[in-house]
Amino acid sequence: MGKVKRLRQKFHNAAVKSKDTATGKVSTEERDQNEPFSPEFPSEGLFSGIQIPDGVLKQQLPDDFDTRSAITTKSLKGLQLKKKDKKKLRHEIWLQKVDAIQSAKKKMKEKKKRERNPIVGDMMQLEETLPTLELLLKGDQAPKAEENKRSSIACKKNKGIQKEKTRRRQMQEDMNLFKQVLRHPAYMEKPGETMLEHLQNRLKQEEDMDT
Repeated sequence: MGKVKRLRQKFHNAAVKSKDTATGKVSTEERDQNEPFSPEFPSEGLFSGIQIPDGVLKQQLPDDFDTRSAITTKSLKGLQLKKKDKKKLRHEIWLQKVDAIQSAKKKMKEKKKRERNPIVGDMMQLEETLPTLELLLKGDQAPKAEENKRSSIACKKNKGIQKEKTRRRQMQEDMNLFKQVLRHPAYMEKPGETMLEHLQNRLKQEEDMDT
């Protein structure tokens, strides 16, 4: 038995020939491919109507690093720094960002903690706007200090509590003196004038002892 031969199938169909090619006419697509590209916009005189002053063209932007509003890793590319300095500067920028994030979290935590208080609430903003107590009472510190000084001196001058034995002796002496006054003839004749004179003499005697 002989081999059975299979016919090979063609995967690509043959190109369909148009009627124009048969008649000798060229299609528009073929004509566009053969012809050179014609520009739709003018290639010369694009900026002929624009007037730019010389001051704007000669303007130089500041190259100072401190004049930048924000320092980022992209702003380091234009600087003429060593690799070690750039690394150090990047580390400082990173630390500043970390500190800013931590401080923001801390403030938010404190604010929430203050808002939990049902009586006071969030009084931090009011506390920051109002003046401190030291500034309000600054003018009254001098007279109060003098008054406290005088009161302390007066307290030092006051005598302490005497002992019981001394108090008993003093009380006995006063009783004996009172009995002598009652028996005195001047008191028996004029008791009011005699007591007044005795008190005056007593006060004078105490003043002399203090001086």
